Amino acid sequence: MTVPLLDELFRQSHIADIDRHFGALAAEIDGRARPEVAVAAALASHSARSGHACLSLSEVAGRAWPEPAGEPLPAFEPWIEALAASPAVARAGAEERRPLVLDRRGRLYLERFWTAEHETAAGLLRLAEAAVPEPEGAETALDRLFPRSDVRNDRPRSAARAALRHRLCVVSGGPGTGKTTTVAAIVSLLVELGVADPGRIALAAPTGKAAARLQEAARKELQEEREGRAALAAEVPAMAAFPAEASTVHRLLARAGGGPLPVDALILDEASMVDLTVMARVLAALPEGARLVLLGDASQLASVQPGSVFADLCRAGREAAPLAACVTELVHNWRFRETGGIGRIAAAAVRGDAAAVLTAFEEPPAEAGDTAELRPLTEPAAFERLARRLADERFAPHLRAARERAGPAGGGDGPVQPFRVLCAHRVGPFGAERFNRLVERRLRALGLASANDPFYPGRPILVTRNDTRTGLSNGDTGVAVRDADGRARVWFPELRAAGGGPRLVSPARLPPHESFFALTVHRAQGSEYEEVAVVLGPAESRVATRELLYTAVTRARRRVVVHGSGESVAAAVERATARSSGLHDALTPVAGPADTGKRPSLHGV
Repeated sequence: MTVPLLDELFRQSHIADIDRHFGALAAEIDGRARPEVAVAAALASHSARSGHACLSLSEVAGRAWPEPAGEPLPAFEPWIEALAASPAVARAGAEERRPLVLDRRGRLYLERFWTAEHETAAGLLRLAEAAVPEPEGAETALDRLFPRSDVRNDRPRSAARAALRHRLCVVSGGPGTGKTTTVAAIVSLLVELGVADPGRIALAAPTGKAAARLQEAARKELQEEREGRAALAAEVPAMAAFPAEASTVHRLLARAGGGPLPVDALILDEASMVDLTVMARVLAALPEGARLVLLGDASQLASVQPGSVFADLCRAGREAAPLAACVTELVHNWRFRETGGIGRIAAAAVRGDAAAVLTAFEEPPAEAGDTAELRPLTEPAAFERLARRLADERFAPHLRAARERAGPAGGGDGPVQPFRVLCAHRVGPFGAERFNRLVERRLRALGLASANDPFYPGRPILVTRNDTRTGLSNGDTGVAVRDADGRARVWFPELRAAGGGPRLVSPARLPPHESFFALTVHRAQGSEYEEVAVVLGPAESRVATRELLYTAVTRARRRVVVHGSGESVAAAVERATARSSGLHDALTPVAGPADTGKRPSLHGV
């Protein structure tokens, strides 16, 4: 069915073809071709592709779309009336299935996201409200792991207690706040007190890279002595049966084959990256009586796909009694000093204090530690000069060193670079794709990269699609090396082969991939580097937000350089991500007003 307004919006590139077709389908199901229904359906589709779980009609009704000079959208009341009367729209809680769902607060969902949100809320509340007696000996074990004499143990101890008393435990905190240390203690407590079988505790994360980091960190925490205390694995002999092997969430669910997961407890790291539909699948697959421990950073970027589950859950934990005892925020930072550059910028960005962020860039740190610097970069020509300079200073020496050796050695040593460039944008004049092209062009001019040898030593490689044949996942990163016989191989430093050795893959077996000398900030989530260079782009960019700047800066352990202007930094800090979602309201028995006062962009991100 043709709807002229949809065709015009598509012609002007304000909606995508899939949005136009969905709007036309809704109009056809409606039977009366009401433009209110068609436009609402198209905008709901557009919102979902921009990461929103729903379209909040109260926040967009009566506004021009696109802003500022587009066609006015319908007023709220008549819009709601038209949708409520349409056969294309179901009311929330109704049994019939229709393409769209309208809830009592004027939020319009694509049906699958309404279902996922409803099931996620129900699953989380079911876990939070389950009555679990505290196991005998819990206080003694907690005192040993978290001595009361150290006030820094208060919140980690609360998180561990929550994991013993509830089937849901949520641990939020920034990089360096001790999430992995806390979860290692939780695992040992569950085993020591007989709450979980060590062979039935699963570790998972949204990406292969994050899963590999979780696995490595968990094993290190379990095996290392800490401040005079014996290693956890030595203190709890039964931990010898804990495999400490992590997988991606998708791989874990696939192994379950649609049935319940064979676990007593699931530890899910980087939960801020888990979208609404995946979280619903995880909760559905969790067997009766099992525990779910979610680790993440509520200040980080939300998932690429619709929803902001972890942030909504953490916010609800501050407001709802059923969740309050299950949610703990770790605040003491063991990595970044309060007076260090990275620590000061991260804290000020979370507060939304642009002036404090800029001051932290301008003033040297009070003591040695992590450092941060702001360097001007406002034009595409300057971006090209930056790419050439970094190609000469950073990437060329790396490739020259890679030519001189066969790697990796048996111990996993190889040509891994502790420096990473992160871009706010994927495409465009300040995008990662352009940066990668510029660097590779410069390396070819220096004779270090060749079109005739696509797997030249030192070439960084990013996998762009999941592949069950090789076990590689979208987002895994590797580097081209030569083995002892001179054959090209791609080494994935953060992964391990079945026998525990270096993970090497023949180029012929690689799934779709690309070179990467820069990553988008979204791609870099779950990673850490010694040094990071960040390119924000222009101040008016809607992509650069408070959450993106925080995520980018905290990928660095030691030093971060932001390339941009003071205006672009300030604009990013003041531009908080606002995702439309009903999950927070569903998790809080007495919900606040639907309108938060922050009106999300109709253009999405």
